[in-house]
Amino acid sequence: MPYSNTATLHWDYRDGRVAAVVAAVVYSMWTLEVVLPGGPGTATGALADPESTLGLVLDSAHRTAAILVVLAAGLGLTLGAKRPRSWLTVSWWSMAVFGAASLTASLLPGRCVVSTDAACTVESLVEGSQGATATQTVLAVVAALSALLASAALTRDRRRARERAWPALALITVAQAVAAVVVLVLAAMAYASSGDGSPGVALGLAERAHLVTVALWLLAVGVVPGQWKRSRGQRSTVRPAD
Repeated sequence: MPYSNTATLHWDYRDGRVAAVVAAVVYSMWTLEVVLPGGPGTATGALADPESTLGLVLDSAHRTAAILVVLAAGLGLTLGAKRPRSWLTVSWWSMAVFGAASLTASLLPGRCVVSTDAACTVESLVEGSQGATATQTVLAVVAALSALLASAALTRDRRRARERAWPALALITVAQAVAAVVVLVLAAMAYASSGDGSPGVALGLAERAHLVTVALWLLAVGVVPGQWKRSRGQRSTVRPAD
């Protein structure tokens, strides 16, 4: 009997690679603040006014990016490379947690249009902004730490597999670790000061730097092939029915 897949939705590991790359592009869309009206530049902590054109764009875009991250992680777990060691599995699951936490945070009310912006959520909380809750801060911290763990686990896996790209992954992981620590330290300082002073500029710059490292990590997830390719013995094929 001839085989036909016209009525079947077929997922391929390459869909996961594309999802990761598109998510990386979306997480870089904060750079539109340079050209769109309503962008705060680097003079404030928040990346954008939620009611501005840029704020509305980022709010929808980052929600979409979170969904793409979960999709990429799911395809990585089911259709990506399978190995006896566990580092790659840790990377995929951590990536899924990052996407899920980001998506959940993006659905909560508040003035922070970037769901992974721990600095903004803390500022909003200590300033008593309408809609700000401690849940958003917790989710933002979970997202930041999950992204870092995913990047570190992927780097470890690629190093053990002797992938040529592992030094680049290591640099991305180190940069992400530094940016995450700076964001969390500044956020803790803002919380300790109960909103006194004006740490907004430093928080804004740190969050932008962190978003750059997150985008680079997602780009590497999509571009580096080793975590997606299965060995010949593991490759599954769909055979026509007899």
